[in-house]
Amino acid sequence: MIINIIKTRDLYQKACQNKYDLHVLTDEERQKLQRHLLWMYKEIEVVCLKNNLTVMLAYGSVLGAIRHAGFIPWDDDMDLFMPRKDYDLFINHYSSDLPEYLQVYAPNSKNKALTRFAKVVDTRTKFIEADEDDNDDHSQGIFVDIFPLDSLNPSEKIKNTIKRLLSMIFMYVGASVRQYELNNENYHAIMNYSMSSKINYWLRQFIGFSFSFMSFQTWMNIVDRFCRNNVYTGFVSDLLCTYKWKPIPECMLFPARVGLFEDVEVLLPHDAESHLEMTYGNWQRVPSVEERRRHYIRKVQFVQ
Repeated sequence: MIINIIKTRDLYQKACQNKYDLHVLTDEERQKLQRHLLWMYKEIEVVCLKNNLTVMLAYGSVLGAIRHAGFIPWDDDMDLFMPRKDYDLFINHYSSDLPEYLQVYAPNSKNKALTRFAKVVDTRTKFIEADEDDNDDHSQGIFVDIFPLDSLNPSEKIKNTIKRLLSMIFMYVGASVRQYELNNENYHAIMNYSMSSKINYWLRQFIGFSFSFMSFQTWMNIVDRFCRNNVYTGFVSDLLCTYKWKPIPECMLFPARVGLFEDVEVLLPHDAESHLEMTYGNWQRVPSVEERRRHYIRKVQFVQ
């Protein structure tokens, strides 16, 4: 019961499903969004190849490429991996090579953090999610997520467990501070759905208030620095996703291989199938409609 109350994501999804004033993308909007995301990926890839940086599809984007030869039909986002060294170079040195309207927001970078990893946002567009207000913020556009890959030593099980627990605490506190700072009425209304979601909301408000002596930006910078690890081990992992702390053999990801995504060539993990099995288990099974996660939004606006 306590764990279910603490896990905000599941409560938020369930609450959104029962809010009739929220917008679910139409098939036409989703297809248009997917084309735009693919175009953004190609712009990022061009910059990475030009500057000898490694980038590849990640998570659901890899799953879509292998299982559906493109986007998962109901998907509305795009995820990328970059090795930590290349990730830092990209967000701090080479992001200016992107078109000026593609802005990179990340912890420990020149732009503010929107979450604990990097987001490339098309500032000409609008993509306002259910828990956000339309305040004309340039960061509220169509986005691509980029996750850094840090070294992880599988033999240091106790150390990894402690570090993972601490990182989960830092992330939870940081997200709670963000909720408290924004004090968003839309989010409050959504989380007013059930007793569990109400308790979750007020618990996060209390934690956010208690730790607001440091800003959300500062907490995200701390999380980013705490999780990074450049010591070579032959294994990497996305340490900014606390539930993904699995040591991945580098040979499973690198060198990236070329694959088709829709009708465009993209870069995939070297052994994408094994990586999918490690990440999702039976990845070939198509989930039922009830199991599918999606964004609930208030507004989407494409380039005119």
